[in-house]
Amino acid sequence: MTEEDIYKLEVKYSETKIQHICVTWFRETFPDVAPLLFAIPNGGLRTKKSGAMRKYEGAIAGVADLILLFPRGGKSCLCIEMKTPYIKGKKAGTQSPVQKEWQELVEKYGSVYVVCHGLLEFIRKICEYLKADPQPYINNILRNYYKLI
Repeated sequence: MTEEDIYKLEVKYSETKIQHICVTWFRETFPDVAPLLFAIPNGGLRTKKSGAMRKYEGAIAGVADLILLFPRGGKSCLCIEMKTPYIKGKKAGTQSPVQKEWQELVEKYGSVYVVCHGLLEFIRKICEYLKADPQPYINNILRNYYKLI
């Protein structure tokens, strides 16, 4: 499998499925710190009542989909906004204004914020944050991608 093959598959996936694949890869790859990567249930469809309850409990609009609560390189954490692969002429794959505002705030106070449009980009961003060479992980994914889906 090539990187292009993975892109062709992921362009058909939902953001939820891509996020699941990324989290699965991370947890299998870094089991010692796996519990430090967690999802923020901010998006999706919900009733007015459940939305109000989330806000009452402290939910904030624009918060990243995933947070890796692992300090590295003087940064307190890595915030990851998952998006579907960008398709020219479509809105999918781009941040909303409130997400961009939250990104600015996170970066202002010393955390790292990235947007990932698929597993390979996720691997590269995770490895950049952890100061690891991504190529061995990417080579492994090119051989074993289907095991994650």
